[in-house]
Amino acid sequence: MKKKFILPILVLLAAQLFAQTTNSPATTTVKAFTVQEAVDYALQFNTQVKNAKLGVDQAKWRNVEIYTTGLPQISGNFDYTYYFKQPIAPALSKIFSEGTLAKVFQTLATGNQSLGVPPNPAVAQVLMEGGNEAVSFVLPHNISTGLQVNQLFFDGRYVFGVKAAKELMLTARLQSQMSDVEIKYTVIKAYYQAAAAKEAIALLQENLKVIEKLTADTRATYQLGLIEELDVNRLELAQATLESQIALQKQMAEVAMANLKFQMGMPLNEELILKDKLDELKATVQVQDAVKQFEAKNRVEYDLLQSAIKLKGYDMRQKRVQYFPSLYGFLSYGWNSQSQNGSELFKKDSWFDQGLVGLTLKVPIFDSGSKLAQVKQAKLEQQKSVNDFENFKNAADLQYRAAQSSFAAALTDESNTRKAQELSKKIFDRNTIKYKEGVANSFELQQSEQEFVTNQLKYIQSTLNLLNTKADLDKALGTK
Repeated sequence: MKKKFILPILVLLAAQLFAQTTNSPATTTVKAFTVQEAVDYALQFNTQVKNAKLGVDQAKWRNVEIYTTGLPQISGNFDYTYYFKQPIAPALSKIFSEGTLAKVFQTLATGNQSLGVPPNPAVAQVLMEGGNEAVSFVLPHNISTGLQVNQLFFDGRYVFGVKAAKELMLTARLQSQMSDVEIKYTVIKAYYQAAAAKEAIALLQENLKVIEKLTADTRATYQLGLIEELDVNRLELAQATLESQIALQKQMAEVAMANLKFQMGMPLNEELILKDKLDELKATVQVQDAVKQFEAKNRVEYDLLQSAIKLKGYDMRQKRVQYFPSLYGFLSYGWNSQSQNGSELFKKDSWFDQGLVGLTLKVPIFDSGSKLAQVKQAKLEQQKSVNDFENFKNAADLQYRAAQSSFAAALTDESNTRKAQELSKKIFDRNTIKYKEGVANSFELQQSEQEFVTNQLKYIQSTLNLLNTKADLDKALGTK
């Protein structure tokens, strides 16, 4: 299944490489890298790594957002209102016809000697002249402006939100580390593949030089009439086969190099030189690596999943404390202006100020079970995270065992193919000497040459498999 996805990707990379090579300027940047230098470059320029680092910065600002909700919040307002139809109050005669308010105004109008209140002609005139008319207590033009300060004193959700913010920051850093690990081993394997393709081309070209020399010598001998044309044709066939194999390996090398550049985050039109050779990389592999002890806690995923459990726990507690009261404080100070004409709104004597301060206590009483449902859901989510954690420990152990077994098998295979390659080289060299001396025929030489080339390619592939399985083992062990 994986091969079905890998092939289209490699073809796409090859097409992109060809297009960039065709359209790129004559001068390109040449860079040489070892495996470690390629990894370091990728950890700086790979897009996935960049996004993971941006995720850490995003988590920092998310923390700031959470913390600042508990700090004073200041807001200002400016409102202008024009009543093109003013609200009308009932006639004064209806308002003051009965009730305590009516008695008060009647007392003010007529006076009361026992209370020491003298008669007020102005009030009496208003009650007399406007008693039967509807009145409005709102002027057409109104402006209201002010400042309000809100302060959170206690809210259980904020307390656990702050705790979760710290864990969220840790999660972002762990995700960035995990991204680094993934990119590291992806680049390492891509480097190995490119180095193997380069090594295969070099070996085939060396073989081609030998076959070309033998073919030329055989053709000259045939022209002297000392051998049959069949001997020449056999060597020409071997030469053509090698040339075809070299052309195929070059295409594979281009795709492998393009894939390496892509994984590193390097522009595909830049030239990349590999400093490390396949044999040098193989020399770093130690047999005792196959018996290293496995500890799941060495994996980044271990800490990441533990952090996820804590975050789910904070989420559950945050929903649980919704049953607790919350207390807020507020302070407001503002100014109002009303006038009959808009030009008089900003006159000094038209403004009146007001201020207030207070507390708001919210006490949950009954929500028909809504909060309980949220708590239950959060608790189940936490249990799912616990299950994921336990599953990871088993899966990581299985991954280590499989990687350990593959690495041990690769060590054996590399040893066997190396011996086969050395033996096939001896046979080819011996048949070459015997052919030149006229003891062996061209068929034997051709067969030994094909076996030698095949074993060379098998040896390169076994070396590549050894390096890849070693990388898989390191990743399973949690080697940073």
